[in-house]
Amino acid sequence: MEITVSRLLNLISSIHNLASSFSRGEKRMTSSEFESAVNQTLLADTVSDNTKAVYVSEEGSLAISAVWACVRILSETVGTLPIHLYKRTSNGREKAKGHPCSLLLQKPNSYLTRFALMHHLMISCTLWGNGYARIYRDKFFRPVRLQLLHPYDIEPILTYDDELFYRDKTGLFIPCYDIIHLKGISTDGYKGKSPIAVHRDNLSLSVSAQRYGEKFFNQGGNMSGVFKYPSTLKPEAYKRLKNDLIAQSTGLHNAHTPLLLEGGMTYERISIPPEDAQFIATRKFQKTEIATIYGVPPHMIADLERATNNNIEHQGMEFVQYCLLPYLVRLEEEFNRKLLREDEFEDYYFLFGLNGLLRGDAKTRSEYYKNMNLIGAMSANEIRTLEDMNSYEGGDTYFVQANMQTIENAVLQPVQEPVPVAENNDTNEDDNEKD
Repeated sequence: MEITVSRLLNLISSIHNLASSFSRGEKRMTSSEFESAVNQTLLADTVSDNTKAVYVSEEGSLAISAVWACVRILSETVGTLPIHLYKRTSNGREKAKGHPCSLLLQKPNSYLTRFALMHHLMISCTLWGNGYARIYRDKFFRPVRLQLLHPYDIEPILTYDDELFYRDKTGLFIPCYDIIHLKGISTDGYKGKSPIAVHRDNLSLSVSAQRYGEKFFNQGGNMSGVFKYPSTLKPEAYKRLKNDLIAQSTGLHNAHTPLLLEGGMTYERISIPPEDAQFIATRKFQKTEIATIYGVPPHMIADLERATNNNIEHQGMEFVQYCLLPYLVRLEEEFNRKLLREDEFEDYYFLFGLNGLLRGDAKTRSEYYKNMNLIGAMSANEIRTLEDMNSYEGGDTYFVQANMQTIENAVLQPVQEPVPVAENNDTNEDDNEKD
């Protein structure tokens, strides 16, 4: 939905008044408080045009419970996942614990943690379609610090030479390799689209239903209607009667309070009852719609109508594979490309740990570990590591199923020649000769 001129003028006027009061010292506030007040001003009056349609901004969408739940689940889940820097070896891989890039993600700067970094990038991406973090480097081109950036403060610019730069709020052009950019669905390849902006009409319906319910219950469940009077009232009497009726019939404190009508006045309802307007069904449908937008299973945002004991586990795995994994791959590729130097691309790579999310219930894990151990694919210590248990001496030995012997013994054991068996015809001839 486009912002009309009237809405734009109203927003400019409100922000101007707020800034004027701030400059006059009428209200002392910090810069962050001022920014918050501006956002509240932008979100307070959501009437955007002459049709009284609801305008939902990115931050204002968090007032919708389903949006809040989806954004929280995605951001906090990614924030809790471990990420490690691995080095390729002849035997597979090993953790590069002493590498500067590995330490950088654990402590991006003096006040950020790994969780806070991933959490902020995901929140920005799920609301605005883009999450940014600037990379600061030392004289050896090693990354030494990461700084989070708000999507409003930075804009990707693609030059005619097909070079990508990022322009910050000061007008500075930052090279592509110095910006960690987590983008959502994109139609141009270098800037993600905000899911809130794309689905603003759907979210407006959710807000409208929410406001309808709020207004209905604030009125104590009293429906609007028409007061009919048998004759014409004088202006003074009309004004007095109108004020009295409003004072008697509106507000939560007047819920279920009988009206006192005078002079043969009658009351007739004209509003549609909530059940006829399918208020509850609309609210449920919008919750499902929002979950679909973000790819989150409905049961994760407290919609348990179609959830069963048999499908919840599979829905959780689908959530990891089809919802979380695309975000994780984007982050891994950004870290690989922009934190590592070119001479390290072949030897090092970042990888999120998903074992905790995909391992299933205790029975499923037990059967899987047992089968992998019997065929010699996993050792006891490898299984214990996946279960966050300490290893023990001798637990690195691999076994095969035949008498549970070691693989080395099974390979070195000599093959025995089969013993020849006499044919039945020869046996019968020998018996005949004896006779």
